[in-house]
Formats: sequence, C-alpha cells, structure tokens
Amino acid sequence: MSEPAKKAIFLSYAREDTDAARRIADALRSSGVEVWFDQNELRGGDAWDQKIRGQIKDCTLFLPIVSAHTQDRGEGYFRLEWKLASERTHLMAEGVPFISPIVVDETSEAGAVVPPEFMRVQWTRLRGALPTSQFVEQVQRLLASPRRSAASAEAAPTAAAPLSSAKAAPSPMRFAVAALGIVVLALVAYIALRSPAKESPASVAAPKPIAESKPSAPPPSTAPKVTDKSIAVLPFTKMSDEKDASAFFADGVHEDILTNLALARDLKVVSRTTVTQYRDSKKTLRQIGEELGVAYILEGSVRRVGNKVRVTGQLINARTDEHVWAKSYDRDLTDIFAIQASLSQEIASALAATLTPQAQKFIERRPTENPVAYDAYLKGRDSRNRSRTGQLAPTRQQEAFFQSAVDQDPNFAAAWGELAVVHALNVFWEFDHTPARLAQADAAIGRAVRLAPDAPDVIRSLGTYAYYAYRDYARATEQYEKLAKLQPNDPTVFNSLSLIQRRQGRWADSLSNVRRALELDPANISYTRNLLSTLTMLRRWDDAIATQRRLVTLLPQELVEQAEVQRLTYLATGSRKESDAWFASLSPAQLNSPKMISMRKGYAAALGDFSEFKRLDQLQPFYDGDGTPHSRQAADAAGNYFIYGDAAAALARLGNFPAEVRAQLEREPTNVKLWSDLSWMEVILGHKDEALRCARKASELLPESLDAFDGPRYSIYLADTLVWAGDKDRAVAEYARLLRVAGTGGTLNTSYMKSNAFYAPLRGDPRWEALINDAKNNALQTER
Repeated sequence: MSEPAKKAIFLSYAREDTDAARRIADALRSSGVEVWFDQNELRGGDAWDQKIRGQIKDCTLFLPIVSAHTQDRGEGYFRLEWKLASERTHLMAEGVPFISPIVVDETSEAGAVVPPEFMRVQWTRLRGALPTSQFVEQVQRLLASPRRSAASAEAAPTAAAPLSSAKAAPSPMRFAVAALGIVVLALVAYIALRSPAKESPASVAAPKPIAESKPSAPPPSTAPKVTDKSIAVLPFTKMSDEKDASAFFADGVHEDILTNLALARDLKVVSRTTVTQYRDSKKTLRQIGEELGVAYILEGSVRRVGNKVRVTGQLINARTDEHVWAKSYDRDLTDIFAIQASLSQEIASALAATLTPQAQKFIERRPTENPVAYDAYLKGRDSRNRSRTGQLAPTRQQEAFFQSAVDQDPNFAAAWGELAVVHALNVFWEFDHTPARLAQADAAIGRAVRLAPDAPDVIRSLGTYAYYAYRDYARATEQYEKLAKLQPNDPTVFNSLSLIQRRQGRWADSLSNVRRALELDPANISYTRNLLSTLTMLRRWDDAIATQRRLVTLLPQELVEQAEVQRLTYLATGSRKESDAWFASLSPAQLNSPKMISMRKGYAAALGDFSEFKRLDQLQPFYDGDGTPHSRQAADAAGNYFIYGDAAAALARLGNFPAEVRAQLEREPTNVKLWSDLSWMEVILGHKDEALRCARKASELLPESLDAFDGPRYSIYLADTLVWAGDKDRAVAEYARLLRVAGTGGTLNTSYMKSNAFYAPLRGDPRWEALINDAKNNALQTER
C-alpha cells in the first residue's frame, strides 16, 4: 500500500447525524487533525462522487458514525462510503489501522447493519457524540501508527496488529467510552417566556470522567496510556467530632492541595469536582484509577480539635495497589498551610513533577496568619462551591463570610479577591446595581491586587471581577490568559473564556472552550450548564437535549432536570406529547411541590391553558426557590391576566409593584432588568408610550453589540412591547430579524409563538403566519 498523501481522516455519517459529526470534526480539528467532512451535506453528482471516492482512497483513517439513524436507513450515500472503505481494506496489509467505527448512541454491535469489515475491529462509544480528550488522543495515535507496505508486512507476519487493524481476527473486545456526566440545573420556571438565562461563573462545581471498559484479552488497547505523572486526590475523610468544622475545613484543605498541585505544569491533576463523586465510594482504588485515567491516588483525612489539626495522607499506585508512602502531620491550626505545602511537595517529588521557583513560592505562601479569617474564607468558598450562581440568598451568605475574613485579617488578599467577585455578581445579576455596590467591588479588588498581584487566586478574581462588574472583556481575557501560563490545565480558564466569547458573539470559540473545560473537569455541572445554555441559544436542539439527558443521569432525583428535557423537546419540535406524558407520570406529591407548581404554571401559560394557569397562580402567587424578585413574578402573572382580557385581575396582581420598581430605578438607573420589568408593567397599566420608552432604555443599556448573549433578549422585549403598543408592522419586522440572530434560541421560539396567547394580536397577519411556520426560523443560527 502506498503512503497516503495526507494524514487525514474521512468522517462518514448519515445526514441525520450531521450535528454529531460536526462535534467530532470540530474536536479533532482543534487538536490539529485534518478531517474530511462535508458540512454542506451534498449528495450525488459526478464531481461529488469522484471527490468522495478520491478522499476515501487517500485518507489515513476512515471513521464511520454508527447510530440508530444508520440502522434505520437501508439506503444512503453513507452506505456507499462504507462499501468503498471496506473494499480498500482488501488491498491493505495485515495490521494497518484504517476503519474505526464510532457509536454515538445506544446502538449495539450485535445485529448492527454494517459491513463485515466493521465487525473485525474494536468500536469506540461516544454517547451523545461528545468527543473526549481520550478519544482525540486515540485518533492521534492511530494516525501516527506505522503505515506498513505489503512487503514489510510479509517480512514480519507475526507483528501485533494495531487495534483498528482492518483484517484483525474477530474479537469480543470492546473499547467503550462512557458518556460525559454533565449538564444544567434547569430553568426553574418551566416555560417562563421572559425568564432570562443564567450562567455559572469561572470557579464552580462538576460531571463524571470518562470510564473506559478494558479489553478482555491482552492485545493492544486504545485506552490512553496512563502517564506516571498523573494523580487524583480523593476528598479527605472528615474525622472531627465537630461536624460543621469537619465539613468545610476538610474540603478546604483538599481544595488547597489540588490548587497547589495544579502549579506543576507537567502533572495531570484530576479536578476537585470530578473527584468529589468518589467521596465514600465503595470502588477499589484500582477501579477509580482506571476510571480517572491516573497512575496515583492520594487518600487522606483531617481531624480538627480545638487549635490542633491532624492531616494524614497516603500515596498509592493505583495500577498495583502499592502504598508508595504514608504521611501524618500533627500541628497547630496555624500551621495548616505548611501541612498543605509539605503534602503537595511530597506528591510532586514522588511523581517527579517539576515545580518552578515561582510555583514553589506560591505553594509555600501563607495567605493569612489568622485561623478565624481562614475559617470564614473556607466557609465562603464552600458556599460558592455548593450553590448556583445568579441566586440572591447564597450570594449574600458568601458576602458575609468573605467580609468576615477580611475584617479578621485586612491583609488576606485571596479573601479580598473573592469579596470583589461577590460584589461584582451583585452588580451583574442586578441584585444591587447601585454606584455604592460597584465602588465596593472596586475597592475590594484594588486591595487584593495591591497585596498579591501575582497570586493565581487574585489573578482569577481580577478576571472574574472585570467580566461581571464592567463587562470588560479585554481585561478579563488578559487575566485568564495570564492564569493559563501559571496553570495551563486549569479548566476555569477555558470556561471563563467561553463565557466572554459568547458575549462577544464568538459562538464557535465559546463552544470549543467550554468543551475543553469539560474535558479537564468532566463532572462539572456549572460548566455543563454553560454549554447547555449556549447550545439552546444557538438552537442546537439535538445537542442540547442530549446534554440535558446527561444532567438527568447525573442528578436523578431532581425533577426539574427531567422537566427541562421536556421543555427542550417542545422547543425543538412543538410537540406536547412528551411533556404531557411526563407530567401524567408524576405522583400527587411531586406535582404539588412548590417548585413543580411554579413549573406547571409557566407551562400552562406558555401553552395557552389560561384556566390552569389561573388556578395555579391563585394556589401559589409567588415562588422563592430561584431568587426571582416578586415584582418580576407579579409582572409576568399580571401579563397573563392582561392578555386574556381580565384587566381587573391584572391590575390587582400588579399591586404596588410598579411604584416600587420606579423607586428602585431612582437608585439604580442602569439596572436593565428593572427597565424591562417596568416596560411590561406600563403596558398592563395602559401607558403605551412610557412602556416603549422603558423597553428602549433597556435595549440601549444592553445592546446586542455589547452582549451577544443577553443583548438580543432585550431586543426581543422591545419587540414584545411593540406588539401591545399597537405597532404590529415594526414588531413583525423585528421578530423576523431576531429569529435569524444567533443567541435568541432560548427566548424566541416558533413553538411558543404558535401557541402562546401573548402573540394573539398578530395572528392572521400573513407576514406573521409565514414567519412562525418557516422551519428555518427554529433551526441552527451561527451568524448574526
């Protein structure tokens, strides 16, 4: 066999699997692999046929995507591609890797409708078509495999065949990559038309690493080679009698050690949120090591009694169960940083990991000499790790803890940085958009930078502050890139860059970075939520639904996660069948929980079931579980009474909230959410001109040019106001524009627009009917 002209991959797929193929192609291309993948889905024609035949003849690897779609289709151009690839293997020497099937769903190999050549090699499973770093490494190894000629093969007939050898003897071995356990704590209002999407900040919580099934026989495996410089530090066992102290303190010590180890550039360290799932696990260390892809595991415990602390740690070779060493430290509480530094250095030394002088300096630092301040700091960090961003109560709790930390030690730079982030989140989420709050953020970050300008935790806080307090994307990017140089495998860098890039309208870059963050921290729920919200905004429905289904497996007890699958299915298809069946499957106790009543109320309103909405609204006027202000809930509810013609009920539901919002705007004149809320209230009150003024003000404060993620939402609200202010021509024209804007999929959707009574004034207008019945308007949009 002659050497192919290019080390390229040919990706073969059925048209129904286009999105899955695109994800795989993007992941491989981002790692420098050349992929031949036609995104225009051209089929037929002599020129096209010759191009495909030539690429299959010249490619180095042929990756066919196998799925339920390929099973269902007895005919298709992909089957010709499969046949051509199979025929090419007949000319190849034994042991040449060429065909490597990828299964993207639950399709079983037994009974798979594929050529027999496909059954002679091991298959890769990427459920949900989520390419992992292990998968990319596997492909790169296959590309790098020696391409032996027939003559050399004859000279060495006993050479072991690579995994994807086209003529290997049939084997029961399977290479399986378990789906990433990731996704989103769903929108609490089940289908709240005007409820803004939220995002998770740079440093938060996590999903499940890739578990690889091992071959049952010794021939070569595609599982990535575990490097000796890889470790998972399991959550420390809490041995203290003081339950409260045991919880946050042991977890704080654990996180600080992980942060120290991340400074070793050549050391693979599994993230905190990914190892958290192994707390109290019954699995063997060898099993855990295999699932996490690491050579070593550190187990430890923390016992704290009064001003004394005992930390133990034992380093274990996960491949052999051999104990490398065991350490025990009995010190005063004030020596906790020395303990953490010593453990970190011992681990780095045992694994021959390099610590630069700068890294050594950071590891040996003592952030504070005050144990009371450190306690408050750890409690604040623990609250941050356990909560979802964009909620008022946890934010207030964190502010109190970090403020206490700096009150106890005014020189505690890391605590000042965290306090600055909390103040910035108050500004960003409009909890307190006053000049005074912004000044507090400025002062806190200024103090942190003056105290420790080069510390990684301060650099991270500065980037997050710049993003949330000022939407200063350039400065935030600069800080995260600086952090990447210190900690190149830190997932917070990539997640943070992803958040910035989607605000800039750089959707492809944003998706690439959040997926990179999830490769490094695959169990991180917050990162998964960010991925899900981006996919939803782009109307990438299949990807979004697959991501949400993984969330359900990760959080099986959360009904809200199951509800979100139904919501996304409705957005994608307009079908109520799945959601109606799901609601019917719930018990009375489940249906009548406060959270579920809130979701059911939103669902009824969105689908035009006014009597059910009214019944549930009277049963539960407000829901406090997600931090949504009562004024906003009242405006949304009043709007439903209003559009159904019950003006008296609408005014009663509004109550005194319009006056309260106007008073709040006097204090917070740049609070975009308040301007938007007031615009809808003014519509209900019959003040059309004032409603338009408020809606325009919101759109001017956060234009699409400043924020491609949230900005379109306020353009939509302006169009909504135009509907009820009587300017139907401009409203229809604006909706037509916005439906083609990337970043509107989570707020503007033709399924809603067909069923929701909000749009009743436009029904019957030929332009409107054409708009909502054009399938392209609910399809993927990638350009603004």
